[in-house]
Amino acid sequence: MNYKKLIYGLSVSALSITGCTKLTEEPYGLTNTGSFYKTAADAESAIIYAYSVLPEVGYYSRGYYIITELPTENLTQKGDAGPANFELDELRTTSNNSDLDNIWTYMYRGVARANAVIINVPKISSMPEAARNQVTGEGHFLRALHYFNLVRMFGEVPLRTETIADVSQIPMAKSPLKDVYDLIIADLKSAESLINVAKISEGRANKVAAQALLAKVYLQLASAKSSGSAGYTFVDNADAMYAEAKIYAEKVISQQTSYVFTDKLRDIFDTEVYKKASTSEHIFDAAVDRTGEVEGNFSKLPNMFLPADRPMTIPYDAGDPSKGTINIGQGWGHFRTEAAGYNSYAAADKRKTELIVSSYTNGASTYNLDINSSSRPFTRKFIDPLRVGDKSSCNSPVIRYSDILLVLAESAGPTAEGYEAVNRIRRRAGLGDLNPSLGIQAFRDAIVEERAFELAFEGSRLFDLRRTNTMEKVLVQKYGKTITSGAYFFPVPQRELDTNPLIK
Repeated sequence: MNYKKLIYGLSVSALSITGCTKLTEEPYGLTNTGSFYKTAADAESAIIYAYSVLPEVGYYSRGYYIITELPTENLTQKGDAGPANFELDELRTTSNNSDLDNIWTYMYRGVARANAVIINVPKISSMPEAARNQVTGEGHFLRALHYFNLVRMFGEVPLRTETIADVSQIPMAKSPLKDVYDLIIADLKSAESLINVAKISEGRANKVAAQALLAKVYLQLASAKSSGSAGYTFVDNADAMYAEAKIYAEKVISQQTSYVFTDKLRDIFDTEVYKKASTSEHIFDAAVDRTGEVEGNFSKLPNMFLPADRPMTIPYDAGDPSKGTINIGQGWGHFRTEAAGYNSYAAADKRKTELIVSSYTNGASTYNLDINSSSRPFTRKFIDPLRVGDKSSCNSPVIRYSDILLVLAESAGPTAEGYEAVNRIRRRAGLGDLNPSLGIQAFRDAIVEERAFELAFEGSRLFDLRRTNTMEKVLVQKYGKTITSGAYFFPVPQRELDTNPLIK
């Protein structure tokens, strides 16, 4: 089933799940379940409604990348962007930052919808048990994902696990990081246990997605503890967390066949390949479809990266000129690739030569993009060769196989298994194997650097720098940036402080 085409209609029919969707003084909605959650169709509507928050403009189709990429060496923004963008880019965020307020709202909206599924679907007695478990497990996965994003962005946050039936439930104090992570891990283990369908469709989580996210969570705890990153003193034993990360990464890499390593870089991000292949690298995406009715069903995210000067024609495959060219139109030039990140690639790295566009044609003219100008080289990870106007089918990758392969490498350390995992990534990029004689810390540092190249523009870099306690070492000492605030946790939005008197 292509659920993306159903989101618009089903979200309208499911409005009774979480009340109003335009959030004002009651930021999480009120729940009315009196006439809903009676049938399997209700459960299906509810879980689709829960998923539908992910590809919204304020979340994975735009807002997530504003929050996670602008503070790093990967991206800056155009000169006439809003002040909130500049605050993020210049690492001087305040509680009044509208971009932070926006994504906070979307993540808690997602939490509310996931809570409604988790609490109500198990009560639908007319629904077969396996089907109930499947939908409930997906609800647990989604709640864990939202809280993992929240805790990595903001640190201590209110831990909402109930549906809100009365406004008196809205005020809530922040919970310690330990409690948030305990819920995330419990949710993902519930998802792993309850989800029973191997693969439903793109954009729907399965057991492998739960295992992959667990691997990332355990690595976050391990490296944050090991590096002394702010807030993670509650973790008892970093080595134990590395061991858990390795266990779950191995489940993804070695114990399933639904997702595989893609040998050709271009194919990982070609919508005409990964959306149609029986197996791909995309373990979990915020999925969209250019045939959708409204933005959120389709995506305009590519326009954020594409320069705005003129329509562009580029090779369909930079590694194989015989495949011809594609007209990718033009964008808004909102995101601009930073020289710091762009110049850090090795000259032969295919992740630069094949996945970053540095020239294009328009008619009979060829234009070279200058990393120091307004129209800069841009990533082709978010290009749909069959886009229809501004409507794109480019998914936002949340978890990729290569990400988990690097989680395995980092957690395994400089062992044969760790080296083989990272060297698969490097060989695909046209690079030699990693130095085989690295100590454990040097090896793990090398993996984090490899992640910077492999996962560039996908929203991982900020979290990698935070968990390894290297924001200052990399962004300040290496790239000359200044950090005034928001280094390891962003400030809680002012609107939340104003409407929730228990939060401090």
